[in-house]
Amino acid sequence: MVKIIEAAGARFTQQSTVPMLLKSIVFCLSLVFSVSQLSAAEITQRPDLAPRLAQLKPLYPGKGSAGSVVNELQGTIFLISGVIEKGDLEKLKAALDGTWGKYIVFDSPGGSFLEGIRIGQYLQYNVGSQDPDLNGVFVLNGNECLSACALAFTLAATPRNAVYGGDIRFLEAGAALGYHMAFLPEEKANQLVAVKEAMNLAYEVTQTYVKLIKGGIAPSILLQEALSHRTADSFFYLAGGIRSYAMGLTPVSAGTIADPINKSALYMDTVGAMCTQLFQADNSIRKSEVEYEFGAIDGSGPNPQETKLEDLIQQLGSRRIAASHNGVAYCTVELSEDGTVGMRITSGSLPCAKGGYDAPTWCAMPGPFDDTLPKVTNALLADAASCHGGTLTTEYAYWTSDVIDYDIGEETPTALTDWNSWERTIARDVNVRQNPSLDAEAVGRVQIGDKVKISDCRIVSGPQGVWYQLSTGGWISARFVSEFDQFTRPATEETMIGR
Repeated sequence: MVKIIEAAGARFTQQSTVPMLLKSIVFCLSLVFSVSQLSAAEITQRPDLAPRLAQLKPLYPGKGSAGSVVNELQGTIFLISGVIEKGDLEKLKAALDGTWGKYIVFDSPGGSFLEGIRIGQYLQYNVGSQDPDLNGVFVLNGNECLSACALAFTLAATPRNAVYGGDIRFLEAGAALGYHMAFLPEEKANQLVAVKEAMNLAYEVTQTYVKLIKGGIAPSILLQEALSHRTADSFFYLAGGIRSYAMGLTPVSAGTIADPINKSALYMDTVGAMCTQLFQADNSIRKSEVEYEFGAIDGSGPNPQETKLEDLIQQLGSRRIAASHNGVAYCTVELSEDGTVGMRITSGSLPCAKGGYDAPTWCAMPGPFDDTLPKVTNALLADAASCHGGTLTTEYAYWTSDVIDYDIGEETPTALTDWNSWERTIARDVNVRQNPSLDAEAVGRVQIGDKVKISDCRIVSGPQGVWYQLSTGGWISARFVSEFDQFTRPATEETMIGR
């Protein structure tokens, strides 16, 4: 007698023959995790998403140009949703057939690892083919792309584009991109054949991560993090913040966090802190322990707490100035006529340096300039102020585990359990406002050298961008306080998910 059984969304017949049972076990192992009701992925055209995609802007100055990631949205938008199963690649090919200028939006809890890898490889081929017609892959705020989906998304880039610019993998702030390894369901743990198949699947998945690393599409830390997550509900999450940028992806947003910063009250200590954050997060620049530890801009001559960017630009006689990160890279900063600021991190020695160790930190870059540097946004300013994504850092880690090939014992997250320790020093006299706005009533004033305790932070529109809330009440611009620590990053981006 044959009995029809539903298992993990797959239909099979329970017979006396062992091979059929083993095939179904193997299928189960190819699933990322179990959900109550699984169905194959749906691939639909979504022209209604065009306005949303067109509004997305990069959060961090990358190797590409400034402005929207989709300047002229011409083509067809597809949404891949639901659980990825065997056969979905062929469904995707059929759906894409006859279209040109494709945009792929992912919203999937995962599914078959092997099918996800095949989909990613297919997308990568389209990017790198003689006639590429894939304009971008996206995970949007409020959506998720987990496990098999995450690999498909990450694979959708050529090594050349990932290394030299032109990446098309856009992760909106607040999205959930989750990585983990293949695993053996607990109910199959005592079946030797199932264990063997699970090992084969694990090898296949690991090989895919290695290919990403070898091609420069992702840093080695991605595999290290994924190896730490080996169960159905455990993921290494990226959510469109600075750590997503460090993983080689392109974080984007349509909100205030993506607005370019203004020169107003922008002093060189803040500029240096933003340069250092970007330097630490740039995985294309290989760093040693010494370069990591001493890679900050030292800020010598003139005093960075007393010198505004616009004044230094005028003094040096060039709209672009640069400073070195311990010789391994240099930060170029540009002031535009509209008051916005551009920035770029470049590997190598400082090209405009003159003199020895006592020479001024910043030097004028020789012109003429026929391009515009990518804009610095509120996102990077917030990161320099430990207000990542508009959330005050309560748990932090050092960048070492992401930028150095060996462990120096600094990667363990540290929790700020005592809010009395979240203290800043006032770098310049500043008014305390009733609300985070220059238009708000001044309710007090703090002076240079004062110690203040911070209870919250916020990213808002306006020339200041990032504000701190004082534990005693009122708000001050983050530009008027000393940086928390240029070498720290948020221990996790999970706090951004669901914002």
